[in-house]
Amino acid sequence: MKRWFVGVLLAPFFANVAYADQAMDACILSKMATSDDSVTVGNIREPCSADIAAEKKEQEQPAYLSEMNDEQLEAISIDENEGTIETADGSALSRRLVLEKTQSNNPFAFLPHRPNYFIFSNNVGSANEAPFDAADPDRDYDFQPWESKFQISLKLPVVRGLFDGRADAFIAYTNRSFWQMFNSDSSAAFRDSNHEPEAWLSFANDTELLGFKNSLINVGINHQSNGQSGELSRSWNRVFAEFVVEKGDFYFSARPWYRIPERSSSDDNPDIEKYLGNFDFTSVYKYGDHSFDLMIRNNLRGNNKGATQLGWSFPLYKNFRGYVQWFNGYGESLIDYDHRTNSIGFGIQFSDWL
Repeated sequence: MKRWFVGVLLAPFFANVAYADQAMDACILSKMATSDDSVTVGNIREPCSADIAAEKKEQEQPAYLSEMNDEQLEAISIDENEGTIETADGSALSRRLVLEKTQSNNPFAFLPHRPNYFIFSNNVGSANEAPFDAADPDRDYDFQPWESKFQISLKLPVVRGLFDGRADAFIAYTNRSFWQMFNSDSSAAFRDSNHEPEAWLSFANDTELLGFKNSLINVGINHQSNGQSGELSRSWNRVFAEFVVEKGDFYFSARPWYRIPERSSSDDNPDIEKYLGNFDFTSVYKYGDHSFDLMIRNNLRGNNKGATQLGWSFPLYKNFRGYVQWFNGYGESLIDYDHRTNSIGFGIQFSDWL
């Protein structure tokens, strides 16, 4: 019984040895057939050993490396001991794209999409109670300026290597909620929760202009709603194109969109474009372990409605990062799409843009 058990344990080892011997014999015979008489078996064994080792390493490499071309492979450096990946150009965007490929071998592995965070926020202005009063005039709403704001944003690669390897297909879901966690009089209610599923095709690109490289072009469809009904219902659908550009430690994306028209009888917010506009501009600057982000929205009209958001994330403890965020303008939440807010928050960030 013990001999059988030991044999089972050692079987893979002997199988590998046998395979290596067979591969060596086949390589030696192949090279002898094309070599002259002065070449000895010893001369042939060394290059055969190198060929077999290279073939074995290629078979054992992660699946995501086999999806890359020679130029992409030369541009990355993998430290297996430290578990880190660096790119030749030092680009945080390139590093994130490679890391996403390493994590997407599992078809059910979700990846970070937009930043994930939990912050305590203070609305410097008065809380917007008008839509709630319209929905339920008999109820006395008393929202506090202090509340928590959190965002959960995940994406899933659906298909990679479309259009001869030039594009990948993704789906994503983002939830952003505003929780009156300190408001015991209102049972710590959620003032608003925004749900944003989307799907897009991501095309790799290397067009450069004045040192700026357009690395990605994303084209997709986006739905956003707050899951409410009646007077509190907010929703809209958009098709969008996004252009991601990088230069050194500076990155930005320009994302114009077109709102898909709805019937007037079912449109919860027919004037939403007046406040949220037709595009947003997001930029990120990496300074060591610190990250600074800026988001700008504008309707580019004479009445100049829009929004500005500034963020700063910094190392805090292991995988946790401190996060400070300031928002001023329209559309911090869908319930406030036509109400100007001015809020400052601080908390913890779990994943950054890059």
